Amino acid sequence: MSENLIVYYAPEIEINPFESLLREKSISLREITPSNLENIKSGEDLNIFLINNEFADGMNKEMSELMACPDYSNAIIFINGDQKQKSNKIYDDEKVFFYLKEPIEEYELLKAIKSGFGYLLSRLECKRLHSEVDYQTRELSSLNEIGMALSAEQDYDKLLDLILSKSREVTNCDAGSLYLLEKTNGVENRLIFKLVQNDTLANLEFQEYSLPITRASLAGYVTLTGEFLHLEDAHKIPKDVDYTFNKAFDLKFNYRTKSMLVVPMKDHKNKIIGVLQLINRKKSKGVILASDSVVENEVIPFDEKTFGLVNSLASQAAISIENNLLYQDIQNLFEGFVKASVLAIEQRDPTTCGHSERVSSLTVRLAEIADQATSGKYKDLHFTRDQIKEIRYACLLHDFGKVGVREGVLVKAEKLYPGEMEYIRSRFDFIRKSMEYKYLERKLSVINNKKVDDYQKYFIEIDNELKEELTKLDTYIKEIEKANIPTILKDDLFNGLTNIADNVYQDYSGEGRNYLTPYEFNLLSIRKGTLDEKERHEIESHVIHSYDFLKNIPWTKELENVPDIAHAHHEKLNGGGYPLNLKSDEIPTQSKMMTISDIYDALTARDRPYKKAAPHEKALDIIGFDVKGNLIDSDLFDMFVKGKVYELAHEGG
Repeated sequence: MSENLIVYYAPEIEINPFESLLREKSISLREITPSNLENIKSGEDLNIFLINNEFADGMNKEMSELMACPDYSNAIIFINGDQKQKSNKIYDDEKVFFYLKEPIEEYELLKAIKSGFGYLLSRLECKRLHSEVDYQTRELSSLNEIGMALSAEQDYDKLLDLILSKSREVTNCDAGSLYLLEKTNGVENRLIFKLVQNDTLANLEFQEYSLPITRASLAGYVTLTGEFLHLEDAHKIPKDVDYTFNKAFDLKFNYRTKSMLVVPMKDHKNKIIGVLQLINRKKSKGVILASDSVVENEVIPFDEKTFGLVNSLASQAAISIENNLLYQDIQNLFEGFVKASVLAIEQRDPTTCGHSERVSSLTVRLAEIADQATSGKYKDLHFTRDQIKEIRYACLLHDFGKVGVREGVLVKAEKLYPGEMEYIRSRFDFIRKSMEYKYLERKLSVINNKKVDDYQKYFIEIDNELKEELTKLDTYIKEIEKANIPTILKDDLFNGLTNIADNVYQDYSGEGRNYLTPYEFNLLSIRKGTLDEKERHEIESHVIHSYDFLKNIPWTKELENVPDIAHAHHEKLNGGGYPLNLKSDEIPTQSKMMTISDIYDALTARDRPYKKAAPHEKALDIIGFDVKGNLIDSDLFDMFVKGKVYELAHEGG
């Protein structure tokens, strides 16, 4: 059997006849005593107890529980009993391994002990397997948690730091470093020493640098071979290998590097993208390796289980890095798309160059201030990093729908289109020439009238009349030009336009025509701005075009609200906005913020040819009137003013 098997027997049981036989089988015999039982608690032996009813009835609870405890390698053989004859003690069918009757036969006892020994071994094996399963489960759980953490981290530098810190955590390493492959002209020919961590040298200053990929360095060797390196002592590397340990770091910082595990990080294509170095695996967590003696006592080699764990972790890390870089590429691609979209808007409407960027900066800043509010309506409002990004994209693309608006309407600086004003001037030149021709005919008529002796007197009268008419005509042109400027049209100027339009002249065919056509009069009579109702509707349609465009972009879940935020930036709290006539509670808070930024920049922008830029004080006053009129959110506007968000609109010039 085995020398680590001990048979404990009750004093009432006659064991002497079997003693020599059992010892031949390398089985130790011990009478059950309290002192012997104490050794069972800490011993590694397999124990079989031979007991009977008399002994069982006399045992105390502690002794009986110790014998029958499933946590120990114990088996009970009941003498002079059977399954039907129960003791008053705690033994039952599950706790008693075997039943024997006296007189005990030699072969029966050996058979029972041998069966008990096999039972104990199987139980130990089950325990070992359970322990192994528990370890594997914990390992898988740990890897799963790490994998989830790595997948969730989108910041590249934080991801690298997380990879190294988690690798050190699961292996209980004092230090570690991380290398990444660097490409030059598409060729991976150098390693970047990207990151270092060291608990003993907690305040270690680190500067990133690159090194050539050669078999001489540990990281280079692993990169070229794809094999991991395990060093029990980095200072005792055999001389017949290609790689060496650079002692410069240890000498410079008075550090002692001992055990090392250098692992390649391979992506899903089994391609090496970097190297992970784990340094000085410790027996106990939290120990600082302050001296060589502490290192000798505390640092231990890496074991086989650790190899597998770190290898799996390194693969996860490589894939996470690869995914992060791919995510960055996608982000860069989308950022390029957004910039191109903004450029397309600005090329369609050069007068609003920079507007989208400024609105974005203003709104993001306002959102950050609102996020920090500790009182008021928005004290519970908080934005995640993705939600801030969502606001930024919505602002940058809020005017993209202008690409669907006629360019003439989009850049219309005056009420009349450029060619139309020139046409009116040409018409008035024709009227002028017609008047001059008419008065020349009158002079000729005077000359031809033989009864007129002093025609010069009549010429003076005719010239004065002509001068009066031409002066009136010049006045009309000036009034038209004044009305064409996009200021608020006053009643007197409107009445003047009516009078002008009522005047009639004769065209080349002799047909009478008004000085102004109904179309021209309609445009010149616009009370505010440059657009008539039809043109304003066309301009307002840009919001719908923007929404339709943004809805067709496959936004991620984190950015899915971009279309709705942009869609509502012209809505008003009282429902008087467009395009959906939404009221206060129906308008996204982000859109309310953008509305303030959009209006402020439109008022203060210096690049609008049809109006002068308003000073920020006046612009704030104008927006303040909209606040009083229940058009704009008062709390957000208050944050805009108190936080001096408006200053961002004029940074850099």
